[in-house]
Amino acid sequence: MLTEKECEVMNALSKDTLMEALGMRFVSTDDDVVVVKMPISKSTRQHMGIVHGGAYLALAETVAGAGSLHVAGLDAKVCGIEVSGNHVQMSPFEGYVTGFGSLISAGHTIHVWNVDVKDEEGNLLSTIRVVNRIEK
Repeated sequence: MLTEKECEVMNALSKDTLMEALGMRFVSTDDDVVVVKMPISKSTRQHMGIVHGGAYLALAETVAGAGSLHVAGLDAKVCGIEVSGNHVQMSPFEGYVTGFGSLISAGHTIHVWNVDVKDEEGNLLSTIRVVNRIEK
């Protein structure tokens, strides 16, 4: 969904933000899915060495926010107003996790997204619903 140019813009806007602190990177795709990768690192782990559930939620809100900007335009103001997730499997201890966002509904002021977080083997780790408010 995101073009190379949009990914460049999003990655540049991530400087000095939570997205940079957690190592998130936007990935360009030709399909209808927003893709963001996040490393499993000391910044994203909880005490047992697996990814912290809050890091999954931050990843999902980032994915959905980028998707809403793609749909509404980079000049829109996008704010997550609801995030709800189900963590279904523990993460690996190293590597990357990737958020895959699919648009469920795109109204003028509200977008609803489903974000699946998977490991490098494609195993579902978490499924998260994000609702964004859109203002022009």
